[in-house]
Amino acid sequence: MRTNRLSRWGLLLLAIAMIPLGVARAQTQLTLQQAIERAGRQRQELTAGADRITAAQDQQRQAGFSPNLRFFVQSENLRSGFQFSRDADSYAFIGQTLEVSGRRGGRVGLASAAVSRSRMEQELTRREILFRVRQAYWAALGAQHVRDLYLQDVAHFRQVIDYNEARFREGKVAEVDVLRVQVEGERLQSAAEDARLEYDRAQMQLARELGDAPATLYELTEDFEQLEMPRGRDTAEFVTGRPEYGLAEEAVRSARSRVVLEQAVGRPDVDVIGGYKRTAGFNTALAGLQINLPLWNRNQGAIAAAQREVSAAERLLQATQLQLEAEHAIARRQYDIRREQVLLRYRPIRDRAVEIAEIGRAAYREGDTDLLRLLDSERLRTETQLAYVRMLGSYHQSVIELERAGGMEP
Repeated sequence: MRTNRLSRWGLLLLAIAMIPLGVARAQTQLTLQQAIERAGRQRQELTAGADRITAAQDQQRQAGFSPNLRFFVQSENLRSGFQFSRDADSYAFIGQTLEVSGRRGGRVGLASAAVSRSRMEQELTRREILFRVRQAYWAALGAQHVRDLYLQDVAHFRQVIDYNEARFREGKVAEVDVLRVQVEGERLQSAAEDARLEYDRAQMQLARELGDAPATLYELTEDFEQLEMPRGRDTAEFVTGRPEYGLAEEAVRSARSRVVLEQAVGRPDVDVIGGYKRTAGFNTALAGLQINLPLWNRNQGAIAAAQREVSAAERLLQATQLQLEAEHAIARRQYDIRREQVLLRYRPIRDRAVEIAEIGRAAYREGDTDLLRLLDSERLRTETQLAYVRMLGSYHQSVIELERAGGMEP
């Protein structure tokens, strides 16, 4: 059992020693801005969004085309004893639909709204991807700090274990004290393994958001303890700067364009024809006009339905505005609280806990305190440092949420 324990400690300490070498060989240095740019180049969702915009523009171009000409050829009076040049009535004429109802303009307006909606959806997708990249970056950097903290604790506690085992062999401490520090060491080692697993998971999450292979490793170079200030818009602009609001506006525009189109469908277009007629050997001109009479069906139902859609879209626009304002207020409050907690709570507590642990170590080496007090001070230092690192991660996430709610660029 003792041999297995020592071998586990040896492997972990070897892993600690190899970390700088592995980073130098395998990891890619990555700033936050580089991560954002990398995702912008590699994420296929952005390319797909550009294709959808192009498709919507093609549909808009198609909507602006006029109806095609129609060509008619017709012969009449076919009977027994028929002589074509003498008895046939032959027609050859062209028909053209004139969209005097306004259907063409309605189609173009609806297609134009679809193009704008596709652009807004692309912008929303782009922003969400890049904001998730920022979130994944800070989460991975926080996991890296937690991992490093545990590895440092493991390396230090190995010295405490060696010290107590040496004193036990000299008969200066009881066996129960040696067992106690060994159990505490095993607990720290297990926590360090969990932290390493969380770090690996955070690296893979970052690779996924960047569009890289899952095995890609990064050396994240941002200063984790630097409290960046969030960027913001004027009060009157932060809602209209959100693509969610733009999408709601485009839904209203699209619904209104649908009303215009349905009203145009309820009005008749005019078909004009002109051509050639040959009757009994005589050549004559042919002209005509055709128009539908909207006596019963004037597309009333479709127009009423489209008008209801306008009302629904306008209500959803109002709801979207209220929701975005609430999100901004919540994000602002969260940021203020996180900043206050980091500066006034967690950082001072962390500093005091580190000071207490250093005093406890010195006192224990001098024999002025017992093992239990040493373990308590070490555990307090570890827990407060972890809490501080996690609060820093929450602070960085709150900055991201506030900038997203404020309609800022990622």
